[in-house]
Amino acid sequence: MPQTRPDLGTAAPYTFPKPRRLTVGGGTVVAIDVPGQQLVSLRLVHPHGGAAEPLDAMGVGVLTSEVLEDGPDGNSSLAPALERHGAEWVSRVSWDAFITGLDAPANRLDEAVRLFSEAVRRPALAPDDILRRREQLLERFWLEAASAGTLAMRSLGGQLFTGRYATPLAGGPVKLADVTPETVAAFHADSIASVAGTLVVVGDLTGVDLEELAKTVFGDAAAVTADEPSEPAPPPGELPRVLIVDRPGSVQSALVIAHRAPSRSQVDLPRAEGISEVLGGMFTSRLNLELRERLGYTYGAGSRFDLRRDSGVFFMSTQVEADTTAHSITSSLEQVTELRESGVTEEELTAVRESNTVGLPVGYATARALAGALVDMVVHDLPEDHVDRTRAGYERLTKESLDSAAVEYLRPDESVVVVVGDAERLRGPITDTGVGPVEVRSADSLWS
Repeated sequence: MPQTRPDLGTAAPYTFPKPRRLTVGGGTVVAIDVPGQQLVSLRLVHPHGGAAEPLDAMGVGVLTSEVLEDGPDGNSSLAPALERHGAEWVSRVSWDAFITGLDAPANRLDEAVRLFSEAVRRPALAPDDILRRREQLLERFWLEAASAGTLAMRSLGGQLFTGRYATPLAGGPVKLADVTPETVAAFHADSIASVAGTLVVVGDLTGVDLEELAKTVFGDAAAVTADEPSEPAPPPGELPRVLIVDRPGSVQSALVIAHRAPSRSQVDLPRAEGISEVLGGMFTSRLNLELRERLGYTYGAGSRFDLRRDSGVFFMSTQVEADTTAHSITSSLEQVTELRESGVTEEELTAVRESNTVGLPVGYATARALAGALVDMVVHDLPEDHVDRTRAGYERLTKESLDSAAVEYLRPDESVVVVVGDAERLRGPITDTGVGPVEVRSADSLWS
């Protein structure tokens, strides 16, 4: 017998759990008890991300993050040691933070945390391990850059910033090669080993002594706060402008259109991300409907904000057939102009509201997801009710607030366009669009 689709019920209300905070020695613990969640997520946040690296040591954070996995005994010893307790190592570096951690069963947490603390505070940092990891990162850089989309994104920083942001987070193939074992050891001693940081713990904390856990992780490390962010300078040059990263013979082009944006603390997140979703953040977004559905140029197009402590970037991206590249650029910019001039529809407003409120409980159903939200709050100094405030902001969105966001946050006249593709084939048609002056570079020359 035919089945009918059940009617949708009212969206369930959701309140983000209130974290417990305590100071232990030089560090801070931020914890959420989730009864029944037997896999505990632990994250240690240090305020020393890529943006703080000196220009003569770019990539040292990412390299150090990789080397920590070699453990206190060196030679990739950490992962198997943690696996004996059912635990998994976590480590990543962003522009704003150095984050380590683990996911471990609640009943094996103490043993896993002791290993974790040794790995973070007293790793072997054997020169042979560091050099091996450095070579792996260099090889990975070019392997990943074989993807035109990845290469386009990595080429973007030098078009929007001077200083550290002009080189990729991992240091780029030239700068990273200059990072020595001594540089890694000094960075670790000054920015990780001697700095307590903030410890995030989420899971079933029944019987867990958070103070003792924190003492194990922090030891006698000191409290150090992040420096006050200052806005980085832009590179010289006319805006808008176009950079073609030459890939001779390519039949496709990777395309990124981007401009600078305010920092995380300066942005009204529901309005900014809401207008980005209308433009390119959903399948029914304007870029996707135009470039994929109507023109048939691509399998997908999107947009989003990358917001940091001292600045931000807004970008649109897609990959298209080479001969459609110039029209894809002008069509994308036309979508932005139309959105700024005419505003959103009621259907788009409803879609943005519902996509950011209805599924919220599912988005925070795991300890790992809750820990990720707490890490974001720590890194960007957000209030404990940040998730609830953001949800309420989406619920309050109106057509007028999104229309004003389009004018405030979308700035096509300040854009740079990065295209990875066949320069001989692309330069003439892109120049003819009149978007801006066109420069051609090889990938090898971008970070020398």
